Amino acid sequence: MAELGLAVVGAVDICIRVANEIKNTCQRFRTYDKEIDDKAVLVEAVWVRIEIQMRFLSRISELLEEELANNQLNLLRKLEGKLLQTISQLRVQKPDDDFNDRSPKQKIMGYLSKWRWVIRDSLKELAVELEAWQNRFDPTWYLTILNSSKVLDLELRQVNAELPHDPDLRLDLLKNQLNPLMNMRNLRYASKPDYKASLYFDAAKLKDPRETSIMFSSARAILREQSGQTRLLIAEAVTSVNGSHGALDISQIKTDVESLAGRLQQVDPVTFCLLHCKGLMELRDVTTQNLNGIDILYGTPKNCPLPVSLRGLLLDRGLVPSLSSIVRIAKRQVRSVSFIHTCGFVHKNIRPENILVFPSKDSSLGITFLVGFNQFRRVNQQTNLLGDPAWHRNLYRHPQRQGIHVLNRYVMQHDIYSLGVCLLEIGLWRSFVHYPLLNTNAAPVPPASFELQISDEDFTVPHLTARLRIKDQFIELAKRDLPSRVGNVYTEIVLACLTCLDPGSRMFGNNNQEDGDGIIVGIRFIEQILARIDSISI
Repeated sequence: MAELGLAVVGAVDICIRVANEIKNTCQRFRTYDKEIDDKAVLVEAVWVRIEIQMRFLSRISELLEEELANNQLNLLRKLEGKLLQTISQLRVQKPDDDFNDRSPKQKIMGYLSKWRWVIRDSLKELAVELEAWQNRFDPTWYLTILNSSKVLDLELRQVNAELPHDPDLRLDLLKNQLNPLMNMRNLRYASKPDYKASLYFDAAKLKDPRETSIMFSSARAILREQSGQTRLLIAEAVTSVNGSHGALDISQIKTDVESLAGRLQQVDPVTFCLLHCKGLMELRDVTTQNLNGIDILYGTPKNCPLPVSLRGLLLDRGLVPSLSSIVRIAKRQVRSVSFIHTCGFVHKNIRPENILVFPSKDSSLGITFLVGFNQFRRVNQQTNLLGDPAWHRNLYRHPQRQGIHVLNRYVMQHDIYSLGVCLLEIGLWRSFVHYPLLNTNAAPVPPASFELQISDEDFTVPHLTARLRIKDQFIELAKRDLPSRVGNVYTEIVLACLTCLDPGSRMFGNNNQEDGDGIIVGIRFIEQILARIDSISI
């Protein structure tokens, strides 16, 4: 493990050295060519964040679990390759030895007349590749949050204190973003049992709120006036569920919701594909004032209209989305599940009703966020084995977790299976659940085109026949219909999710392997699912 840590340190040193050489090579030309200067600024803006992360990674390399260290070493070597490729392109056009940043303007301009396009193109390509690498690196970077070492907290505190005084880092290029170490420190701090944040939202701030439902979703939209402008919040209630689910202790729900809200207050919606938590509001009985549940309030993208649920979009027969829009939505769902697990939770309710879609100029379908935290729990918390017979919810559950008679405790792989069903539905762009006349109050029914006959009765019996039949049907549907629609890579990703708990499957680690903090499953998910779906280019 010590050798692996040294390899990480060595790779970091090479990347920083080559990046500095690229910056120094371009520096002499920036005054004389605005496009070179603009592209150099883009490279530096991405690089400053990467360098902050890599320097810290070098300091904590010996604390990393072996599989996580191996993963990050592989990523560092890919980054090293990209940087070496760029500097080799610039070296080919290296000026004479007597050419430097003090050379006469005429000599520099003469050189640029021949080579400016090569320099511009090299920097433009590097900026794009650095941003792509950053997106790929971030999920594994944030997995270090799950490391329980107190040394990590000490290093975070020390480095965050040192950063503002480092002359080699242009922190101004981060603009309004927190530096990644501060973001990680806040997330780790929010994970502590003694985290004391201002979680509860002052109801008085909701001046004359207007509340509206979101079709086919339990979430609600709240419009409120603030400083002469209308602000949009999303609310969803987490309550003590009785009946077939079993009675849940409201005090435990309160503790869990506070823990979740603390983490969601620190997330970056762009990176995590999760809405930022604005606070909590207690729901009390009007007569007894007993606590019945808690509302989670989320912020929304700036100046964004009301969202719709993904279920609503899937049911819109007039909507024919482009393949690129479908893949973009799928990528965001994979990323949101990855970060929920990184925050130390399992979702337990991943389905299109709990995916909100906000209109966006960047996509014809819009930008999506995962909500629906009605049944979540902490990864290492004991789970109950109580279920329900509702077919339209069981459709998205693994056979081990379907019906009234639940067989196994909930683990991350059960979320991954649910994600696989959603990705199948998104890829086919066919709703697996219909509502007669699009009436949200009507009982959901299987679509006429659905090849599987299914009802609540299938989930009241203790045997697995009907449950396994559903899973097998999904696998057959994916193999038959997905390749021609979204390609082989997308199909393989869906199949990997649907078979993640099959006997003999080791894609997400040995099912008997000790993984109390979820790091092994998290790394395998990033490698096998997130990285592969990010590689799809339309």
